[in-house]
Amino acid sequence: MPVSRALSSTTTTTLRVLAAALSVLPCAGASSAPTSAPLQRVPGTAAGVGPAATSPRASIPAGAPPKILPLSEVRAGMVGEALTVFQGTKPEAFKIRVISIMRQFLPKQDIILIRAEDPRVEFSGIVAGMSGSPVYVGGRLMGAIAYGWSFSKEPIGGVTPIETMLAERDRPRRTSSDLATETGGDDIRTLTLAEGGRTPGSQMDSSARRDAREAGGSPFGEPHLVPVAVPLSVSGFSPRVLADISGEFRLEGLVPVRAAGGGNPTSRAGGRATAGHVEPGSAIGIELVRGDMSMVGTGTVTYVDRDGVLAFGHPMFGAGEIYLPLVDAEIHTIVSSVSQSMKLSSPLHEVGALLQDRQSCVIGDLGARATMVPVTVRVSGPGAPPRVFHAEVARNRRLTPTLVSLVVGNALVDAEPDASDMIVRVISKISLRGHPPFELRDEIFAPEGISRQSLTGTRGLRAIGDLLSNAFEPVVIDGLDVDVRVEYRRDVVEIVAVSLPGDVVRPGQTIALRVSLRPYDGPEYAETIPISIPRSLGGDIARIEVASGSVAKPEMPTAESLPMVLANLQRYFPSTSIVVTVQTPDDGAALHGRMLSDLPAAAADTLRPGNQTRRADSFRVAERTVHPTKKVVLGKQDISVTVRDDSLGAARISGSAD
Repeated sequence: MPVSRALSSTTTTTLRVLAAALSVLPCAGASSAPTSAPLQRVPGTAAGVGPAATSPRASIPAGAPPKILPLSEVRAGMVGEALTVFQGTKPEAFKIRVISIMRQFLPKQDIILIRAEDPRVEFSGIVAGMSGSPVYVGGRLMGAIAYGWSFSKEPIGGVTPIETMLAERDRPRRTSSDLATETGGDDIRTLTLAEGGRTPGSQMDSSARRDAREAGGSPFGEPHLVPVAVPLSVSGFSPRVLADISGEFRLEGLVPVRAAGGGNPTSRAGGRATAGHVEPGSAIGIELVRGDMSMVGTGTVTYVDRDGVLAFGHPMFGAGEIYLPLVDAEIHTIVSSVSQSMKLSSPLHEVGALLQDRQSCVIGDLGARATMVPVTVRVSGPGAPPRVFHAEVARNRRLTPTLVSLVVGNALVDAEPDASDMIVRVISKISLRGHPPFELRDEIFAPEGISRQSLTGTRGLRAIGDLLSNAFEPVVIDGLDVDVRVEYRRDVVEIVAVSLPGDVVRPGQTIALRVSLRPYDGPEYAETIPISIPRSLGGDIARIEVASGSVAKPEMPTAESLPMVLANLQRYFPSTSIVVTVQTPDDGAALHGRMLSDLPAAAADTLRPGNQTRRADSFRVAERTVHPTKKVVLGKQDISVTVRDDSLGAARISGSAD
């Protein structure tokens, strides 16, 4: 039967008929008592169910939660029903039959194998977005549909036992009060997770995480039972960025799919908007991005009571304790596929906060709100008014940098999509709680148009990750404002050669360094930059590096506190500059945030003793000159020179280029 036809014919009446039919089907190993309807039903669809109870922002079923069917009583051949949303917001029942129990499928966790016996599910198979669909036998809750096969010919799935899911609620919160700030108001607790303060080296960088995930292989298409994929409903993103989203999240078991968004974040984030609805079998989403762009991972509610909600039956990221917004959702339809059928959905209302992302389920609190990081992007191009984008992204050490780069990149690609030479000037203003806001500036030459990958290297976006993973103390990012100016021109020069005015170099001398520059469309020309040869270099070999400001690295001490991290982030050279650096083999030391240059050998040895590890860091910059230009500079060249002590000695000069 086609899915659309089956959906339109399923009504409240057929639910009751199906429940009655299930009550007379045989259940191996179970009592002969009729199978009653689940206790947690859509309000008004089952006898004896009163008005729905309410949380601060969502209505929930009235009455006691359902009784539990222990795993010890589950037998092959038992027949029951599962609840999920096929279309709209109301859960509908479909018949299932227990096949077997797979012991120790996961560490300390068994899985119940079931087969769906309903025309709709036989046609589509176990559907992405069905994760968490509650399964009842004899009116008792057995667990949540959570596992399946890709390319399966039969609708066979795996059920996470409800006992395992409920046990996760006893896990204590690990986040201390100084990391998670909770504020009450309007009967809602607001959770803001501060990040940072981790031991240096304990955080895998993004490339290492990706390598680790890829070593394990992608779960899709594998010939074994895997977690049912979570549809990542995406809206407001361009096709180019959607491909990036797929690359970022596919190994997490999330499948990006285009859908409708959830509207402006201000309509739902801070006020008492229309209440949502949460009940077993209803669709529930975990919100990563909202506003002019939206990104929501959607699954199904398994269990609801006044303490919260359990869903999915498997993890979303496996991140442990994590605070993200929960939303109810509307299912538009089910798209059937030989590979992986999936639900198309859109978020509706914010209903709570995700607290735990564990092996057997995700756990939410309907009386809490998780804050997000506001991001505003303004893109200005030639001959057009600025385009402004507003979004909020999830607040999390691992997710926030990726989501910010997707939002900023998408805004720029949408506003200025031309694949042409362009100069992009970016001003990133970061608001950090308890600290003055600060700005970081970048100028990028993009020969084939801007991309998200080129933006991820900008100082503003890199700073987000550096702040959230700093090793010293927790930080809360209160907002990011990004102003982007695009100019369609190839206004760049490349450093092609460096030369000295003669073959004699003496200590203390100021020499005119000649730097040859090649523009895109015009003759090569030279600029003369006066530099000083330090007196301390007599008898040494000095290396003179001439580089674009975007390539040159400013000397800075190793950070020993968050204020030093902030200071180091703001030390950089503009791309529209030529930086000349005179280097020595070992001439200075960095200690306690100070740069000490021109040190005598005895002083350097004192600061870097051999009998302890806490010592000054050496650096080799003896002299640095920053020469401003009117164009973005590319490239790097260097030249080495031997500085003689005697005033008549000639210098030996050798050069190299990068």
